[in-house]
Amino acid sequence: MLPYLLGQGVFDFVNGSNTCPSLHVLTENGTSLQVNSLFLRWKQHDQLILSALLSSLSMKVMHLVVGYQSSCSAWRTLEQALTSTSNSRIRQLHGSLQDLRQGDESITQFMQKAKALFDELAAAGRLVSLEDFNLYAFHGLRGEFKDLVTSLITKAKPLSYADLHSHSSHMNFFTNLRLPYMLLCCPHQHPTVCPCCATPDLWQFWSQQGPLQWQLAPQPV
Repeated sequence: MLPYLLGQGVFDFVNGSNTCPSLHVLTENGTSLQVNSLFLRWKQHDQLILSALLSSLSMKVMHLVVGYQSSCSAWRTLEQALTSTSNSRIRQLHGSLQDLRQGDESITQFMQKAKALFDELAAAGRLVSLEDFNLYAFHGLRGEFKDLVTSLITKAKPLSYADLHSHSSHMNFFTNLRLPYMLLCCPHQHPTVCPCCATPDLWQFWSQQGPLQWQLAPQPV
């Protein structure tokens, strides 16, 4: 509704800056009162705005403004009621993000939930910094990701959602392989998880898991 009011140049009616003129003014000779034409024009515009405002409301909130006679009074009532609801919703979303845990979910499911809460808070006007988003995500990951978290948390810059999801997914993939040695080869004919081909974070993780046996895959004939 706000874009419509701004586009029509009538937002000053609902925010109260365009006040209602007096109902009556003195006649030219100053001996009697007459209806103010400015009042009639203002009232007509205001009622059109009020009608547009009411028609945009759902039945859930319509009861809040029943009986209001001006667009300004209706707008302020809605603003106060919805601001209170919005603040409650923000607190609920923020608490959900703080309490988010991976549990039995996959990395993708967990990260999608975290991103959805992050986006909902932004839409509600409460932006969460990437630093805080990283911390919430790190806190919610299962215990097997603690070495990855340790390596990522020391980075100078926070990770974007895409980078965070990529690091976690790679870690989850290699952890689940549970092979005594790696047969997957990179373009340089090195094991996939090797000092020259792995990302620093993955290599740090694997180097902490104990000795690894490296074996090149058979060369294609």
